[in-house]
Amino acid sequence: MEKIFSLKGYPRPKLTHNQILLCYKEGSEPSLEEMSEDIGPCPFLTSQNLCKIYERRPLMCRIMASTIECKGSAQAELPYFLFQISTLSLQLVENIDLGGLYGNLFDLIKFLYHYKKETVEDVPEYLLNNLDVDELPILPEEKDLKKWVGTLYRTYIENEITFRELLQKLRSEFRKYESLSFLKEIF
Repeated sequence: MEKIFSLKGYPRPKLTHNQILLCYKEGSEPSLEEMSEDIGPCPFLTSQNLCKIYERRPLMCRIMASTIECKGSAQAELPYFLFQISTLSLQLVENIDLGGLYGNLFDLIKFLYHYKKETVEDVPEYLLNNLDVDELPILPEEKDLKKWVGTLYRTYIENEITFRELLQKLRSEFRKYESLSFLKEIF
């Protein structure tokens, strides 16, 4: 665990996915994360380039289905359409996870570790609050993406409820949460 806490040079987002969407909507250029040249391999990779946490891997790893292996400092590479779907998926998650935090996985783990040990109370500035934005960034000419979202929204999940209806229900329930109130429930 201490190895993860001593990592340096990994990217740290300056905006959430929904904050980026609002920047574009307002006509401004969003601040991009700073990339370091000396990013090492993911600390969760074994010497054989296998994921130590594969069964519990984060959502980002699940949806960013890279066409290249996770090794060295290689970043994920994926077809543009899959990138678009992944980005929309992360926005939908942000819309549900109201009251939660957004940031680099290792920053989040470090904060939760110290919060649980009661060695920190305040959320560091580099961890961002999730934001609820109902719109998805789909251009009129992106017909395949519109079709994908429409199919997703109309898909029945359970008990005769569509994905869209479930999404709206979850968002409504999570709006009641204050920022970080979920921490009291899990610790």
